[in-house]
Amino acid sequence: PIAAIFLAIELLLFEFSPRSIIPVALACITGAAGHHLLFPGGPVFSMPVIEMPGNSALAIYSAMGILIGFLSAGITKLVYWIEDAFEKLPVHWMWWPMIGGLAVGLVGFFAPRTLGVGYENITQLLSGNTAITVVASLCILKFISWAIALGSGTSGGTLAPLLTIGGATGVLLGSLAHWLFPNITIAVPLAALVGMSAMFAGASRALLTSIIFAIETTGQSNALLPLLAACLASYGISYLLMKNTIMTEKIARRGVATPHTYEPDILNNLTVKQVLKEEAVIISHLATLAEVREWLMKNRKQQQNFYVVADDDGIFKGIVSSSNLFSLHHSPNVSIASLIKRKAFTIGADDNLKTAVEMMARENLDVLPVRGTEDNKIIGVLTYGDILSVYRHRLEEHEENISISLKRRTLKIFLHGRKKLSVLKTSGQQ
Repeated sequence: PIAAIFLAIELLLFEFSPRSIIPVALACITGAAGHHLLFPGGPVFSMPVIEMPGNSALAIYSAMGILIGFLSAGITKLVYWIEDAFEKLPVHWMWWPMIGGLAVGLVGFFAPRTLGVGYENITQLLSGNTAITVVASLCILKFISWAIALGSGTSGGTLAPLLTIGGATGVLLGSLAHWLFPNITIAVPLAALVGMSAMFAGASRALLTSIIFAIETTGQSNALLPLLAACLASYGISYLLMKNTIMTEKIARRGVATPHTYEPDILNNLTVKQVLKEEAVIISHLATLAEVREWLMKNRKQQQNFYVVADDDGIFKGIVSSSNLFSLHHSPNVSIASLIKRKAFTIGADDNLKTAVEMMARENLDVLPVRGTEDNKIIGVLTYGDILSVYRHRLEEHEENISISLKRRTLKIFLHGRKKLSVLKTSGQQ
């Protein structure tokens, strides 16, 4: 159930907040309870008990994660290359699934293991008892049939095929590492588990889901460190090589943007009083238009775009614009209260800017009077310009405070957003 929660957050919701976690968690708890009621207990994928790996083995598992990261990026690009190739075929699109199904059937005829969901293949790979030739053929042929099926538009999933391909790759790399470094204990079942998780982490970029899913479905808590190292390496390589994941590429091609990072909301972290610039010029609601005009002409430094209107007790009544005050359509003898046309909306000085923006957008307001924290009297006027100015300033400040920024493909390194380093020299070389 924990992996399911992170799966929903990392792949579907792209949001880490109570409104997303609580309903998803309740649904996962209900589903897990139903599973325990209807099915016997035990791990989903049984495998031999894993011992805690040493540091040398951990380094090898990390290297496996790097290699699988490159492989996951290549697999993702190849899947969509096949999809593009189908679009160039001189046949109607309704024939594409038939062509894909024919390819899957031909591959399945010679390699029956590639057919179906493939959970039994995953269990067999995790046992560590599968012949290398069978593993290699499963890895290659499963990818071919799965990639053609997806590219042709045939209905199919991604989780089980990625786990199968990743697990087979992990077995191959683990066996190779055991042959190259016989003195280092490399457990083939653990290598298969690492390969499965690293492949899914690289292709989907769901780091936490990949790690927790592997532990929950196998019950192997000793695999945490190698899983964390390999998945993190694969995730990093995938982030550098791919703009979108295997899950979001199709959505992006349809013009829908999907977030790929969890960044703090600047507006949610700033209060209104932190950005308030203009002190409120308060006008009595009993004053006449002529009196206000005369006062403003004598005090030009007090002129603003909007003015707060209050009664004798300082109770907020509304706002009037400068253009409305100097409009020739109004009689000089009318009271200021008669010029107020909008319902009075205010916001507290301790409220955040996100609340202010939502209120201004919902009520179609250009300005928002701000109440003080102690007496609720109006202390200023918040404008869109104030919000945009501080947002732009904080955004630039955030970018400059990044010590090292890895740019995709170019791998450029920036210090504090300004200094580009081409060569790093150690103090011993100077």
